[in-house]
Parts: sequence; C-alpha cells; structure tokens
Amino acid sequence: MQTDEKKILFIGAGNMGGAILCALTESGYSAESVFFYEPSEEQANKIASRSKAQKITSFQEEFSKADVVFLCVKPQVFKTMQFPKGQKNAIIVSIMAGVPIAALQKAFPDCEHIVRTMPNIAVVAKKGSVAIATDGVKEDVLQAVEFIFSKCAATFRILESQMNAVTGLSGSGPAFVFQFIEALAMGGVKMGLPRDTAMNLALSMVHGSTEMLEKSKLNPGELTANVCSPAGTTIAGIQELENKAFKGTIMSAVEAAAKRSKELGEN
Repeated sequence: MQTDEKKILFIGAGNMGGAILCALTESGYSAESVFFYEPSEEQANKIASRSKAQKITSFQEEFSKADVVFLCVKPQVFKTMQFPKGQKNAIIVSIMAGVPIAALQKAFPDCEHIVRTMPNIAVVAKKGSVAIATDGVKEDVLQAVEFIFSKCAATFRILESQMNAVTGLSGSGPAFVFQFIEALAMGGVKMGLPRDTAMNLALSMVHGSTEMLEKSKLNPGELTANVCSPAGTTIAGIQELENKAFKGTIMSAVEAAAKRSKELGEN
C-alpha cells in the first residue's frame, strides 16, 4: 500500500493528534494530502500554521474522500459522533483509550480496515511509542499505519487483548515518569541544590540511565547492583524505596490506569 499517495484525515488535532499530524508533514509528507478537523479554533489555527495541512470546518464531506482516517478525539466524544456510511476501503485508525475494535466496527460497519492503536504523549517530541493491535488487520494496512507513526514514535505490534495493559504502561507512563523526575528534583532542592540545577541534573541522569539500559546487555536489577557499593549511599536509598514499596506502588499505578482503560470501553 503506497502510503505516500494517500489522503489522510485527522478528526481531532489536540495534543496527541496534532503532534502526529505535524510530525508527518514535517517529515516531508505532502501537506496538501493532509486534512484535519479540530473544533477548537485556537488549536486548529496553531496546527494549520505549523503543519500547513488543510483545516476543515466539517469532516463529513472530506471523510468520504479520505484514504486514511485518524480518530483522535476523547472516547466520551466519540460516542456522541455520527460518521458517514459506505466508506469501505479507507483505513480507520483509532488512538482512543479504551474503545475496542468491536465499537469501532459498529460505528463503521462498511469499513474493512480498522486499526486500534495506543500512542503516548512523547510523540510531541517525536520520541513516542505506539502499540498497534494486529487482530484481523492485513499486512499492507499494518505497514501503512506503521509508516505514518514512524515519523514520531517507535511501533510495537500487539494483540487487542493486551491494549489496556499497554495503555496503563506506555500510554499513562509518561505522567508517572514526569512525577518521578519532579520528585528527584525536589529531593535535590531539599538537600540544598538550586531548583534549576536539581531539575537539570535529574533530567540528565534519567536520560543517561535510559540510554545506558538500552545499550547494556544487563537487566535493570543487574545495573542497580552495579551502582550499589557495599554500605554505600545508593543502597541506603534503595532500602528506603523498598521500605516505601516503590516498585509495588508503580505496579499498582499501571494496573489502575489499565483498569480505567477497560472501564472506558465498557461505559
């Protein structure tokens, strides 16, 4: 499937949808082939200016002409929307948390190509990750969707049954990481560092640590052990994390987010 010749419509161009759209056009994809509908005039003008994509005031007419349609609205909003019928060959791509393929098939009964995905907010920095449910999706369709997301994210193929877990881990995960970095910086401030210095040290340390983990053949536990000198500073800090159930709390946060994703699909 020659994606570079496809007409792409984004329904919703907020933080996530707008970031994917802009990454696509900034990578060299023809802005004349990209259209978007965004009800917020301020956000729509911002995306139009940055991406040069075509801003439309109603998606109904353009929907029937699109080869690929990205659904980038809130799940609650999606349930109130009416879509044109008869779109058989278009690829419908959902980035909505909790909305199952069955609900998408009900909304688009004539469409043969429906793809459920879950990107995270790091697409804004073109460093995102996106999971793509492969259930019943043809290989050429998967490749077309991966091509679009490759401009702003690493792609991972999964089963739809794993999508809520992905939502809890990588979809909600950036917020957990932001909280962790903020806590690190606040700890530095508590111990006497200027706030800017503490934040920059925390950011640099987290970035370096993830790079080290990616390049190392060791697992996180082994790398942790390498940092912990006998009776040293790091093991004292690790004991405090264990005392406060740090890993258990993070696991519970992922679980809570995953359960909420499932609830969104059921309501």
